[in-house]
Parts: sequence; C-alpha cells; structure tokens
Amino acid sequence: MKKILNFLIGITIVLGILYLSKFILSLLNIVFPAPILGIIILFTLLKLNIIKEEFVKDFCNFIIKYMILFFIPMFVGLINHLDLISKNLIPILATIFITTAFVIVLVGLFVYNATKYTRLHNLKKGQK
Repeated sequence: MKKILNFLIGITIVLGILYLSKFILSLLNIVFPAPILGIIILFTLLKLNIIKEEFVKDFCNFIIKYMILFFIPMFVGLINHLDLISKNLIPILATIFITTAFVIVLVGLFVYNATKYTRLHNLKKGQK
C-alpha cells in the first residue's frame, strides 16, 4: 500500500512540477522546453531536500523502465516518411558519418591539448 501511495505522490509531484514549469515559461514568455525546466526544478528541489527522494523514486523508476514506449511514435513517424528518407539516403548517411568523424577529431584534439596543457602546467608548478 505504501508503494502505491508513493507512486501516486510521485506522479503528482512530477506532473505538478511539469505544469509549474509550463506556467513559469508562459509567464516569462520564454521559448524553452518545459520538461527540461521541470527536470532542473525537480533536481533543485531534491538537492535542497524540499522533496524526499522516496516520494518520486518509484514513479521515476517506472518511467525509466518503460521509456522505450515513449519513442514508438517517433519510429512510426519515420516509417510514414520512409519514401522521403530513401530518396535522401545518401545525404543523410553522409551527414551522419561526416559529423561523427568531425566530432571524434575535435574531441581528440581537445583531449590532446588539454593533457598537453596539464602536463606543462604540472611541470611549471614543479619547478617553482
């Protein structure tokens, strides 16, 4: 019974925060995803111990467990536009591979330069 009550409290808290974030964004007239603001608000409330973790844990675990179901409409949309995707398959694949390679190279350069900088910084620090 306690698990059901915590689950219902979790639904209420999460949906309440979602609607609060939508309300805040509509008041401020800001274009920002309400669920992201809701996650930030929920995280802040959890960190400040205003909301106890036990109240939202069961509901959040349930949502994570069945998260794949939320992506089914996206895949149905892809199937509906399969002809458009097949016509543009080469540009789509080229974009995927080129941007992936670009990101890999940039991350590699960043890590290389960051480690080089750290080593130089540690050497200078050791000489003093």
